[in-house]
Amino acid sequence: MLMGSINVKALVYSNCEVLASFKLQSSLDEEQIICKGEEFGNGTDSIYYSGKGNVIVLNNANIYYLESGKVANVTLDIANDNNISLLNLNNKQIKVTGKGSLKFKQNSYVKKVVNGLPIYNYSFNDKLILSDDNKIYEGTTLEFEESYDTLKELNSLNEQYNIDDFVLTQVVDYNKMTSVTVTESWISSHIMTDLDISLDNGYGVIKYVEPKIEEKVVKSDSSTLESDNVILISEDKVNSKYKLEVDDLKEDEIADKVSNSIDKLLVGLYDVNVYNGKKIVSMKNGSYTIKIKLEDNINEYDDYQIIYVNDDGEIEEYIDAKIDGGYIVFETSHLSQYGVIAIPKEEVPIETISVEKRIVNVGNVLKVSLLVSFIAVALGLIGFTLFKSNLLNKKKRKRKKAL
Repeated sequence: MLMGSINVKALVYSNCEVLASFKLQSSLDEEQIICKGEEFGNGTDSIYYSGKGNVIVLNNANIYYLESGKVANVTLDIANDNNISLLNLNNKQIKVTGKGSLKFKQNSYVKKVVNGLPIYNYSFNDKLILSDDNKIYEGTTLEFEESYDTLKELNSLNEQYNIDDFVLTQVVDYNKMTSVTVTESWISSHIMTDLDISLDNGYGVIKYVEPKIEEKVVKSDSSTLESDNVILISEDKVNSKYKLEVDDLKEDEIADKVSNSIDKLLVGLYDVNVYNGKKIVSMKNGSYTIKIKLEDNINEYDDYQIIYVNDDGEIEEYIDAKIDGGYIVFETSHLSQYGVIAIPKEEVPIETISVEKRIVNVGNVLKVSLLVSFIAVALGLIGFTLFKSNLLNKKKRKRKKAL
């Protein structure tokens, strides 16, 4: 009966805290170990090395086999293009970062067995047991017990053999391993990454994708765009490359449709847009003041108003406006087709004006005549009264003389 516990991977080899082990070209290569905090070469000329903490850097690595160690929270930092034919994560999770790519398949987790007996590595106090050639010892439990006296001197083991003092890890049989197709579910449960993940003919691919940098809008110091007859004032600054273009639709069919749907007169109809080169710029949800220049006959109309017209010639909105310096001015949140409507002032015919003047003149003559007649009558009455008074006075004087 096998005693002791079976572990995934021994934690320490000599003084090395194992982050991962690997073989470069084939199963016949000697297994190498990546230690925590120990560098192999440097970041520019080495295909693999361990940096600070639990980080393994892969740089243009082409590895036959890579197996993660017992250390938790291991990170693969990838640079340039890397390939791993057989990746064994021992049902743990690793994190993948960096600005390169990593292409890999899984291994088949084949464990080494000789004559029906499993082959193990052994560790004591979290250190792997080494053989006399300073390599990691591997063998059956019976072989380990038979070699104990020699091994205890090399590895400072307890005097008495007890299998319970050791952690056993079954050795991988590299010669029998075959690659296994990678699935999305396997990646999601074993790999943590913010990089792009995809599948390619059974391989898993993790790749850094350069983020799309949105073109920064270069804004001018101006918030005003002008055409020949329209001025656009934006609450926010606008791109100096933008250009205001206005199409006069007064003679188009859409103008006829609009005219037939309103009580007022359609004075003008304009399609107002902003262009960046040949592309229309979306100017929605903004705050804009639009000033449309009116013709010289501005004083012939009253009650000006703006209408917002859709592409089908239907009026979507009536907008209040004001007249300022020969322009009709209104506020809006977007650019579109805008019409100017108004009511013509009533015109008075010239003949009517002449008749009215003659009527006024005749009325004035009659008024003067009546006034003169009144004065004449008044003067006559006053003269008659004075005449009678004078006559009475003469008669009174004659009577006095007779007496």
